[in-house]
Amino acid sequence: MNRLRTSMLATVIILVGCQSVANYQANLQAWVGQSEQNLEASWGSPSSIALSGDLRLISYLQNDGAYVQGGYWAGRVMPLYCTTTFTIQNDIVIQAQFVGNQCQSY
Repeated sequence: MNRLRTSMLATVIILVGCQSVANYQANLQAWVGQSEQNLEASWGSPSSIALSGDLRLISYLQNDGAYVQGGYWAGRVMPLYCTTTFTIQNDIVIQAQFVGNQCQSY
């Protein structure tokens, strides 16, 4: 019975983690079709802007520090971050993507 509870708890934790990343992806996709001005009004000034032909890549970096995995003395430092990039064409968001281990919405 104890093993079953532990297994169920682990499953719930994994599903909750996946759900928050899925929510983040869904929230980003809601920006597709919106204006660049609305995006910047909501998200603020971007961390970086790059140009690629007629596309603008607007990126936002969230850096939440780091944590030590595996213990203080023998551990490995893992940065906590999320980089979100919006692709803009003709002042309209046409794509949203992210990379990192802190890209979550609740």
